[in-house]
Amino acid sequence: MAAEDKIDIVDKKSKKDKKSKDKSEKKEKKHSESGGISKEKKDKKKDKAKQEKLAHALDQHIQAEASNATALVVADKPEDIEVDVEEIIKTAEDLVPFALPLADEKASKKAFKLIKKAAKLKSLHRGVKEVEKALKKCPIKTPASNITDVPGLVVIAGDISPMEVIMHFPILCEEHNVPYLFVKSRAELGVAASTKRATSIVMLKPASKKDSKKDDDKDLLEEYLSSYKDLIKIAHKEWEAQVHPWVKGTHPLQVQAREQARLAAL
Repeated sequence: MAAEDKIDIVDKKSKKDKKSKDKSEKKEKKHSESGGISKEKKDKKKDKAKQEKLAHALDQHIQAEASNATALVVADKPEDIEVDVEEIIKTAEDLVPFALPLADEKASKKAFKLIKKAAKLKSLHRGVKEVEKALKKCPIKTPASNITDVPGLVVIAGDISPMEVIMHFPILCEEHNVPYLFVKSRAELGVAASTKRATSIVMLKPASKKDSKKDDDKDLLEEYLSSYKDLIKIAHKEWEAQVHPWVKGTHPLQVQAREQARLAAL
């Protein structure tokens, strides 16, 4: 009986040891699994952080490249791009309403011939920008200014669009004691001025003997000066006939408008 009890005690003990062993194995397995999961999570976090770091570095690199490219473009681009006004001007079908004094056919031919001579003698300013600059350098008109001794003569094309480009020139000419004439054709003005395209405005300068170096130039200069004085006289005459009545308020159209207004008020 003692032997059986002893065997029973041994069996119980072995079962107990087996249970505790199984328990510890399960615990170890669970711990190892949880440790593996936490390690995997840590690895994932590390990978994510690494990817984010790489993405940030790549983004900074792209932004730096873009800013460098922009800087190069800005450096290559001129600060002030000068636009030639003549490039935006177009030939209009009708003359501008302020094309006064307007040269007739005979006076226009004289003007074009004179402009050709001025181009040969290099006594000519061409285009809106160049003429405006030359006019502003001329002395301001005073009561003592002589109408015959003038710093130049301006010829303006009347078939211009947009008209705002040239509408300030008549006033500018009068302020600086420079006579002016309108002609009907911008294209013909460009041909006379020896330009590759139509020209809106030119300014003839009073050439001097210093401008002629050859004998042929001297003859041309004499012809030019004679024609230049004649055209100035024509410009003054036409201004008195066509513009001055508007200034005084005695133009027939002004008189008619006032009469119509008076009758309407009755």
